[in-house]
Amino acid sequence: MDNKIETYSTLWSLVELDQTEHKLKEIAFFFLNAMKDWPIQDQHRIADFDKELKEYFGSPLTIERIHAKKFNGKNAWQVEADSSIVEVIDTSARFCNESNFDNILKNILDFYEQEFKKTDFIAQLKYRTTEQGGRQTPAKSGYRPQIKFDFIEMQTSGQQTFIDKETVFPGETVNAKIKILSPDYFSGCLTEGMEFEFREGTTVIVTGEIKYGNDILLYTICKN
Repeated sequence: MDNKIETYSTLWSLVELDQTEHKLKEIAFFFLNAMKDWPIQDQHRIADFDKELKEYFGSPLTIERIHAKKFNGKNAWQVEADSSIVEVIDTSARFCNESNFDNILKNILDFYEQEFKKTDFIAQLKYRTTEQGGRQTPAKSGYRPQIKFDFIEMQTSGQQTFIDKETVFPGETVNAKIKILSPDYFSGCLTEGMEFEFREGTTVIVTGEIKYGNDILLYTICKN
């Protein structure tokens, strides 16, 4: 499965979900801030942003080239973005021994693409209470009941990795990373906002809603 990171929203979601503190995460946030501040409406593709940076500041992209662009009364947003790019290069040079912007961006994407492979989508899960037919005991992060979507009869195992929690009790709501055992059956047929169920046998114990997913499983028009 190809888990390429191509857009701002994909990278932002993965960085935001990263629970560890490390310099590459800090550098990624600087890059995302620069992309957010760049004055191109609906700019969301990372490759396009990279190209526009180099067209504006020059290539190779260096701190010296960025500082050479002075405020002219019309480029306030570029100036705002360039301060974040300077932080990207400076922080990477000081803590990661890498000052080449192309290599820095590649390091960011390579790291989070590896993280992306561990997750098919992010969902909000609502655990049913015991009185509603849900579990009688709490669930631990890593729990793998059967996942069921309305558009297909097939069920498969779906691992739940809770975000900011280790244990969820009946009746609670939690955000979780979901990894499907057999994702090929759902390729191109999931969408943000889609609802689904987790079951133990025929008993529905969790209802869920997809908040964010990778481009392989999500669709614009269902392929099947």
